[in-house]
Amino acid sequence: MHKSGRLAVSILVLFFGTCVLLSQTIDLPTSKQLLGKIPGHPQRLNSQPISMAVSPDQRYVVTVNAGFGTYESQYEQSLAVLDTLTGTVADFPDSRTLVYAHQTLYSGLAFSRDGRHLYASMASLTDPLGKDKDSNGSGIVVYSFTEGKIAPERLIPLPLEQLAPGKTTKLIGNKDGDKGVPYPAAIAVVGAAGVEKLLVAENLSDDVLLMDAASGKIEKRFDLAESDAVPSTFPIALAVSKDGARAYVALWNASEIVELDLTHNTVGRKLTLLKPENPVAAGTHPSAPELLWRRACGAGPEHRWQPPVCGELGQ
Repeated sequence: MHKSGRLAVSILVLFFGTCVLLSQTIDLPTSKQLLGKIPGHPQRLNSQPISMAVSPDQRYVVTVNAGFGTYESQYEQSLAVLDTLTGTVADFPDSRTLVYAHQTLYSGLAFSRDGRHLYASMASLTDPLGKDKDSNGSGIVVYSFTEGKIAPERLIPLPLEQLAPGKTTKLIGNKDGDKGVPYPAAIAVVGAAGVEKLLVAENLSDDVLLMDAASGKIEKRFDLAESDAVPSTFPIALAVSKDGARAYVALWNASEIVELDLTHNTVGRKLTLLKPENPVAAGTHPSAPELLWRRACGAGPEHRWQPPVCGELGQ
């Protein structure tokens, strides 16, 4: 299309879009406006929606709302469910997350393979082991999910993590220690339904855990620390390849994406993202990796991982 044609289409879209918006607006004598229906039908959620997950059948979209809550939620954090067929939103507050609770919902949210459960991260810095009254510590919350309705089912607790020799953290008691605080961020599901496993990015212990979703047993700890002081890299987000053979972790504070080989349980390559030379300079802070799959240079099946030059790209 010629430039003039594209310009004409753009002007028409802008003109008709403006007309639709104006037709839904009522001017008040107070200089304010009342807005009618807005395209897309936005609906209110609980405070600070931080992550979304889509059900395997594509019907439901769930958000984890990790703010201070609202009056409607009794100031509890929640999971909200959008039914894409009806357009309705239902909110499900979690009583463990009242304001000033020791634990908070965080950014991890994922559906089980069969769509009957949701996994969400719950984190605590002040009482990670859940020793105090009304405290459950850090872990993965498992919710049942049935026809758009959510209910708490169980908690998979996360232990303090033994750091590698020579590495220390001051997060417990503000003194050097060799145990990292479990603070789960992103969650990814790998493996088949019924035998699925969870990848959990532990934001404050610089690692990723591979664990059994049913038993909670930790099968592998991927150490992603790059300094003697932990935390330093702050793993925040995950993406998994289609064949489940590799995962990619966004290291928020290191301005890097790191590859995990899930077949051999090893840490692979690192992709730096405009990483500053000065270690105290502001970085790019990657926080939402997404895998784009392409047939590599016309060779090989699409599900096969290929070199970044002409295959799978993460950004």
